[in-house]
Amino acid sequence: MAYAKIRALAVAEDQRRQGIASALLTNALAIHRDHRAFLAYGQFTAADAGLARFYRRHGFTIHAGESVLLPGSSRYRDVGASPLPGEQMFSRTI
Repeated sequence: MAYAKIRALAVAEDQRRQGIASALLTNALAIHRDHRAFLAYGQFTAADAGLARFYRRHGFTIHAGESVLLPGSSRYRDVGASPLPGEQMFSRTI
């Protein structure tokens, strides 16, 4: 089972609103899909409404205060990824 955790996706403040983060995310998801990952997930500070909008715009589900289920297989059981206090999880299939 292959999952991709989105971590440290950042763009310098003076370079924002140019589509750079969208391009980085799109390319990262394509690379992971090519390597047979089927689910992408991560977390962000719950108070950051801009990040919630960004990830929703890219097809992610925001799991407000909830864990993300990482499905297992016949060999491996399901596991969960939980947010830290003050964070929200996000996920989507890729």
